[in-house]
Amino acid sequence: MKRILAVLAFCAAFAFGQTPQSTELGSSSTTTVGIHVPIFVGGALGFGSGTGVGKERGLGLRQIEPMIGFWYPGIGFLRAGYGFFDYTEKPDDGKNMDIEHSDFDIELGVHLLGQLYLMGGYSRSKELSDLGDVAWNEWAAGAGSLLNLFGKAMLFAEITYRWVSEHYDPFLNESVEGTRLQFNIGFATYIY
Repeated sequence: MKRILAVLAFCAAFAFGQTPQSTELGSSSTTTVGIHVPIFVGGALGFGSGTGVGKERGLGLRQIEPMIGFWYPGIGFLRAGYGFFDYTEKPDDGKNMDIEHSDFDIELGVHLLGQLYLMGGYSRSKELSDLGDVAWNEWAAGAGSLLNLFGKAMLFAEITYRWVSEHYDPFLNESVEGTRLQFNIGFATYIY
């Protein structure tokens, strides 16, 4: 819990610590300098804890996610990403199983104060293995902050609380559902 509060304090410090850039007309604009079209490409690393597939799943690196979308600074964003990673699970019989995990995410965010934003999202997760294929839905709500770099690039950090829908877990041989936390750190750059 202390780590989560430290991350949230870190995000808030970045959001409130940024100063507006001045324009030639003397007004201040924090975000639209040099951006012609608010289309971006980027990527994120997602670290999580909580419900997943298997005994130890849901802990550590959850996804490596390239993304694309619209991000209008100071207003909000809509982005889509396809996260993936592979890992090895050891079921009770002792034989290692290679598992391919993937997430298709759609996220919507609204800026509140400076660079601080609230977000919500939907994920369709899949895990493919020789023991059985599994798919489930996740809904997310969270907050984040960004740090603008050079006018056309940014770094972001966000934390989300995720509700994992009920699904069959072939490693535990039972249905599971629950919640988990996920922390994302990433980058984005505007195309033009």
